[in-house]
Amino acid sequence: MADTATRSPASRSGNRVVLFIYLVIVAIAGVMGFILGNARPEDLDPELFGFIQLPPTAIGTALYGMLTVGFGLGILLGLVIYVSNEYADGDG
Repeated sequence: MADTATRSPASRSGNRVVLFIYLVIVAIAGVMGFILGNARPEDLDPELFGFIQLPPTAIGTALYGMLTVGFGLGILLGLVIYVSNEYADGDG
């Protein structure tokens, strides 16, 4: 398993870029949720993870978008980071 002290500066910089892109995507999901919530569709009923009812407002749909995309993408990103740290070759 790779230690953070042994990683190259390029690797740390790459991690920051990936984290920045992740945060931008989650923010875009929140903005789109806010825009859709302001449109107030008739059948808007945001339900987080299938059982948590959120209010059908702009803030509720923004929260729904951010949490759904954040958790889904975060799990995938976490798996990629785990696999890359666990199975990456040090030879380059």
